[in-house]
Amino acid sequence: MKSIVIFGGAGFVGKHLIRRLTKNGYKIIVPYQRSVQEAKIRLLGVTGQVIPFRYSSLEDKRLKSVLNNVQVCINLKTTYDQKKGDFNNTIYKFNQKLIRYLKSSKELKQFILFSGLGVDVDKNSTRSTAVHKSEKEAFKHLDNVIIIRPGVIIGGGDIFMKRLLPIFKTSFFVPLFGDGSTKFQPVFIDDVSLAINQIINTSITGKSIYELVGPRIYSYKEFFNHISNFLNKTRVLVPVPMGVMKPMINIAEKTPISPLTSEQLMLFEKDNLAVNVDKSLENLDINPQDTLQVLKNIVVN
Repeated sequence: MKSIVIFGGAGFVGKHLIRRLTKNGYKIIVPYQRSVQEAKIRLLGVTGQVIPFRYSSLEDKRLKSVLNNVQVCINLKTTYDQKKGDFNNTIYKFNQKLIRYLKSSKELKQFILFSGLGVDVDKNSTRSTAVHKSEKEAFKHLDNVIIIRPGVIIGGGDIFMKRLLPIFKTSFFVPLFGDGSTKFQPVFIDDVSLAINQIINTSITGKSIYELVGPRIYSYKEFFNHISNFLNKTRVLVPVPMGVMKPMINIAEKTPISPLTSEQLMLFEKDNLAVNVDKSLENLDINPQDTLQVLKNIVVN
């Protein structure tokens, strides 16, 4: 039975990924630091198949033993939350140390690192800089590295729609950051989990970057209008200049009730599109699902 370690496995993407991988009989180990509901994670597979355990740091002896024998390691931890510490520490230095331990593993066949579209060109984001440095660190020190750069992931209880949909359901006026012309290319969570499943099942080796996006490109204004139409409700989109939003979010993100962080706000400032740097879902023989139909299913269900 192939053993897979998934950092960040208790999150949204992790749970969808675990459900798919357990169907192939893999043993899944889910290290975590913040409190999670272990029982629910175990129920994602059959008895004894999914093993969550708490660790204090990467120096944990039990964790180091696991990493020394793991065949596939997946890191989903690319936090937007700067309250946990600066991104250089929470993302880059974490990956740097993890990669050092994995380098000494005799069993490791694949390291799969989640990143994001455009991290290699986004110089204004400290988070993107930390993620891109992690990519380069992995390519430098490990032989078999697959970088996953997804678009905005929707479906199955995604955070993006969970925060957005209640606003459309309860408010006649909906804030539109900037002028709404910024474009993005969302992808369905099932296509993302299927892609990772394919990469592991076919034992892809070498060093690759996969941009995972859906077939449609939307402006945020278009996307918001689709939500209104699917709800069959009239909504007025109110453009809010970035110069007004940035100081408000800078203050709000220091509280527990902030709807988004400064780093997430940057997503509304620049296009979030595939640029065909290397490979895509098509290279895995996956025909991405229509995100407009996915969006409709999310809104009406």
